[in-house]
Amino acid sequence: MVGGRGGGGGGGGGGWGGAGRKQERRALMVAFAVALLMGTAVYFRIWARQSTDPSFTVDDREELRRQFERANLEAMDESAEWRMKYDTEFAKNKQMQDELLKAKASLSASTKRFSLLKKDNEVLKRQIQIMKQQCNCTVTSNLTQE
Repeated sequence: MVGGRGGGGGGGGGGWGGAGRKQERRALMVAFAVALLMGTAVYFRIWARQSTDPSFTVDDREELRRQFERANLEAMDESAEWRMKYDTEFAKNKQMQDELLKAKASLSASTKRFSLLKKDNEVLKRQIQIMKQQCNCTVTSNLTQE
């Protein structure tokens, strides 16, 4: 889910990243609620049919119960599988966000260091110009005579 988006990665930096996740989460919860209601409706329909229909034997009821249990176990297995996938993607996303924060911090520190070096460079250039003016270029004339 989370890793399927190109470039979005984390929330926070993008404009609509958080809202998209909320809508996705809300849609997923609605889907789970609908599935739960449908399962409950099917179960109650089977239960109502069994209690009113005398042609259902004990074996039929037992077979339906086993089928329902099997379907329930399969649904739980699938749910656990999706939860593991979600947890894996969440861990990857968290790791990427941590790496991104570290990279941003490093970049910020490097940018500050670069601006300080730039200022130092300007100061040193001014000092060199002042020294050249004070020197009256006697050093350069001595060098050209040799």
